[in-house]
Amino acid sequence: MPLDANKSAHIQAVTLRSFQGRQKTVIFVTQNNGGSSYTYIAVQVIMRSHVVIDPEIPTLFGTSPRQVFDTLLVVPITANFAGVVMVADTAIATAAGVATAPKYEIVEMKPVGIVLGGSRYVAQLRRFR
Repeated sequence: MPLDANKSAHIQAVTLRSFQGRQKTVIFVTQNNGGSSYTYIAVQVIMRSHVVIDPEIPTLFGTSPRQVFDTLLVVPITANFAGVVMVADTAIATAAGVATAPKYEIVEMKPVGIVLGGSRYVAQLRRFR
């Protein structure tokens, strides 16, 4: 059974309602004018730490495992990732606030969900060390 516009809108609304009470504010840092300035955008997301792997347990191929990402980010589909260079784990949308906060780079970001084009974004983040 195909999804019509009403069903798609209902799925989007339910997805956004499921975010309530689990969200936190992070800052998307975007680069402007070829790198001369930055813009700080506050976004409500769900942020989950990834389980740390045990480097002594080998993979199926006998090699040492590598951790690809540290944190999983679930973002509403309405968020704009254009030009995002990093994600800062702070609610202060200023240069000083971002400078003191833990910062993450986006490893992979993809839309997921049963609605065509996705009902939310899931992004894998790696923390800057």
